[in-house]
Order: sequence, then C-alpha cells, then structure tokens
Amino acid sequence: MTTPNFSSRLETPNLLVIETHGALDAVGMEVALSMLVAEMEGMHHGGVLIRAEGVEWPSLGAIGVELRHWVQLMAMVEKVDKVALLTDRSWVKTLAGIESALIPNLVIKSFPPDAEAEARDWLAAPLSVDATAS
Repeated sequence: MTTPNFSSRLETPNLLVIETHGALDAVGMEVALSMLVAEMEGMHHGGVLIRAEGVEWPSLGAIGVELRHWVQLMAMVEKVDKVALLTDRSWVKTLAGIESALIPNLVIKSFPPDAEAEARDWLAAPLSVDATAS
C-alpha cells in the first residue's frame, strides 16, 4: 500500500480539480469529503477533472465513511454534469464507466494520464444530448 494523497481545488467556479493516489483510509476519506463539500458549495452544472494515477482500493473503513455520507455524496453529484478521469488503472476506468451508466445526468469519461489537454477540452465542450461515457 502506498501513502495516500488527496487534494482538491476549485480552479474556476464550475471546475474542480482533484488529485489522488494511493489508498484512502477512513480518516483520509473524512478529510477528503469535508474538503469536497466546502469547495463544491456554490457549484452548478460543473465539471471535475480527476488525476488518479497509482490509485489503490480504499480501506473498508473508507468505504464505510462513504456509505455514512451517502446523502452528501449524492448532493455533490447533482452539482456536476461531467467528470474527466485521468488514470492509469483499468479497474478505475471500469468503475467510472459503471458509475456513469448508473448515475442519471452524470457523464464520466476516462482519459490516459498524459491526455489532460484533451480532457479539459472535453470538459469545456457543451454536454450533448447523446453524451456517453468511455
């Protein structure tokens, strides 16, 4: 297990940039969720750019924290239309595709870690009616 790292910052009023690697534990997940709630407070129809290289499966405690904060998580998801995921992990891409298919009005698209310019262009483009995850 690598040392977890999570940071986020609101780059513009409707673009949140998240950087993460390693595996979050319960304490790290609590801190991450608190940061996200505060940063996303005024966001509407926003986008999220996630840099997720070297991500590992979270601890069971971290998953428990997510479940306990499910209502807050869903409130945050409602503020976002698109998520661009830069990752080197195929399992993360697979989970993102499943989430995109299951969560109404949210499109998640995966990109290779070196395709940030393409990811940002996709986030900046209008969301089309036939938008799909990939």
